[in-house]
Amino acid sequence: MTDGTRASVPDLAVFEALPAACALFAWRSGEASGTGRREVVLLATNAAFERHVDVDLAFLVDEEDLSARLSAVVEAALVDGQWRNITLPGYSGRLRANTLPASAAGAVVVEFAERHQFDEVALRSRVDQLQDLVDNSTALMYVKDLDGRYLIVNDYFARRFGVQPSEIVGKSDHDLFPQSSAAVYSDHDRDVVSLGVSVEVEEPFAPIGGETDVDDDRRWLSIKFPLLDAAGKPYALGAISTDITDRKRAESAARIAMHEAERANQSKSEFLSRISHELRTPLNAIIGFAQLMHDGSVTPSQLEGSQHILDAGRHLLSLVNDVLDITWIDAGAPGLVLQNISAVEPIHEALQLIRPIARADDIEVASDLHDALFRTVVGDGQRLRQVFLNLLSNAIKFNSRNGAIRVTCKAGDERLRYLVTDTGRGIRDDERELLFTPFGRLPSSAGIEGTGLGLALSKRLVEEMGGELGIEHSALGEGTTFYVELTLAEEPVAAIVPESPAPVDPPDDGLAATVLHIEDTHANLRLVEHILSRYEKLDLIPATSGSAGITAARALGSDLDLVLLDLNLSDMTGADVISALRADPVLHDVPVIVLSADATPAHIAHLLSMDIAEYLTKPLDLHRFLEAVRSALVARR
Repeated sequence: MTDGTRASVPDLAVFEALPAACALFAWRSGEASGTGRREVVLLATNAAFERHVDVDLAFLVDEEDLSARLSAVVEAALVDGQWRNITLPGYSGRLRANTLPASAAGAVVVEFAERHQFDEVALRSRVDQLQDLVDNSTALMYVKDLDGRYLIVNDYFARRFGVQPSEIVGKSDHDLFPQSSAAVYSDHDRDVVSLGVSVEVEEPFAPIGGETDVDDDRRWLSIKFPLLDAAGKPYALGAISTDITDRKRAESAARIAMHEAERANQSKSEFLSRISHELRTPLNAIIGFAQLMHDGSVTPSQLEGSQHILDAGRHLLSLVNDVLDITWIDAGAPGLVLQNISAVEPIHEALQLIRPIARADDIEVASDLHDALFRTVVGDGQRLRQVFLNLLSNAIKFNSRNGAIRVTCKAGDERLRYLVTDTGRGIRDDERELLFTPFGRLPSSAGIEGTGLGLALSKRLVEEMGGELGIEHSALGEGTTFYVELTLAEEPVAAIVPESPAPVDPPDDGLAATVLHIEDTHANLRLVEHILSRYEKLDLIPATSGSAGITAARALGSDLDLVLLDLNLSDMTGADVISALRADPVLHDVPVIVLSADATPAHIAHLLSMDIAEYLTKPLDLHRFLEAVRSALVARR
C-alpha cells in the first residue's frame, strides 16, 4: 500500500509504519515502531480526494486491543493547497497540501484530531456542568490538606463571606476565622482524618476576619469526609457545610413555646390547686355541718333545710370535681391506672349506687350483664365506675316519669360493649356533638340540673383507657342508647358481684386514743371536733400551724396515736410536716390521715407515696372519715 493518510491517535502507539510514510518523513526502517509517537501514517494522491473514497487506516495496536480498526469516510476537496475541513464520523481534522519530494509529488497529508476528541468534548461539558453546580450550590464546598489549609473552595464559599477565592486558598481556619470558631473546625477536621470516616457535625457560624457570632442559633451543618489515596490513607479532607440557622431558630422558638406552655400549665395547675382549696374549704364546713344536722336530732323543718344545704353543697362540689378532672385529663391523666379489671364489677357497683335514686323517681332499672361475667377489660376501675355513674345519672335525669333504664353487654372477639338505654325524649342528630362539648347543654335540658361537663369528661376518660364512648341509637320519642366499648383482656377472672357496702360501725365508746389535728381554719377544726365527739375516750389536740403541730407531736412522743393533717398551712406545707414526722425516730411510724381541699390527682399520688394512711378530700364524707379514723386507730393497736 503506497498511498497514506496521517492520523493523530493518542491512545495508540505506532507499531509499524508503511514504507511510503517512512520515505515521506525520513524515518529509518523500524524507527517509528513502538516509539510512542501515537500516530499512523498513510499516503494518498490528490486524485484520491477528488472523489469520495473510503480510506482505511490500517495499523497494529498494543496488546490490550489487538483487533482495533478505525474506518472512516473522507469527504474533502483540495483547493489551491489551502486548509479544508474534512468530516469523519467521530473525528474532525483539516486537509492541507504539502510540499513533498519529487517521488511523492501530488500527495497530501490529512491530519486527524485525537481519536477521542468528541468524548473529551462531552467530558469537558460534563465537568463544566459539575463546576457550575458546585459554584452555584447554596452550601459551602471545600477541600483542605492535612495541615488544614484550603486547597479548593467553591464560588458560593467566597460569595458567602464576601472575599475572593484567592484570599481563602492556602490559608487555614486559624488565619481566617476567630480562634474560638477555628478551634472547633480544626478539632472536627482532626477527628475525620484520624478516624478515617465521615462525620456530620454542627459548627458555629463565624465571619472571616470578625468575631464569633453571639447568636447561638447561627450554625453550619457540616458533612466532613477523608479523601483517600490508593493505599487507603487520607491525603486531604473534603466537606460540605449547609446553613441551618433557620432550622435552629425554629427549634429554639419551639423550645421557648414549649417552656412557656409548661410554665402556663404549671401556673394553671397551681391556680386550680389553689381554687380547689379555696372552694372546698368553705364547702367542707357547709356540707360537714349539714351532715351533722341531718344525722342529729332535728325537727322535720330543720331536716328539710339540712337536706337543701347538702344538695346545694354537693352540686357545687360536683362542679369543682368536673373542672378539676377535665384539667387533669388535659395534663395527660397522670395517675390513671390501666390494668386488667373485672368487666362486671364497675358497672355493677354503679348500678347499686344508682338504684335508690332511680326508685325515688319511679324509674325502673333492669340489667343483663351475662356477657361481662368471667371477663376482664383493660381500664381503671375507679374511673370506669365514675363513667357508668355519669351515664346512669343522665339516664335518670333525662328520662320520662315512670320510665325505664336497661343496661346490657355485648362481647365481641376483641372488645366488650356496654349499653345504657333510657326511655327519655331522645336526641336530634344535630345535637349529638354538643353533648360531648365541655359546658355544652341541649336546649331541651333547661331546668335540669347539670354543668355540661359530665359526658365530655366521661368520653375523654374512656378514650384515655383506649376505649370509645358514643351514642349507638337515639330517636325523638324513643329514648337514647349510649355505649362504652373497651378492649377485652386475655386473662379471665371469676365473676365479681360485690355486695352492698356495709354501714360504718357505730361509735366505739371503748376506743381510747390521742389524736393531733393540724389545721389552720377554725371552722374545720370545730367540724372535726364535732364529728369525733362521739368517741368519748378520744383525746383530740388541735394545732393551728405546721410548726406548732410538729412541736406538739414531739411533746406527745409515743403517746401520739394518729395525726390528722391539712396540707395548706400558713407557715409550711403538709408535705414538710410529714417529712419531719418520718425523720423522727419516735414518730416515724405514727399514721397520718391527710384532710385536704386539694383534689388534684397528681398531688394526691405524690402524698400517697410518702407512706400516709389515707388521703381524704374536703368536703369530708362523714362516714368515710369516721371509718378511716377507726381503721387507723385499730391498726395502731
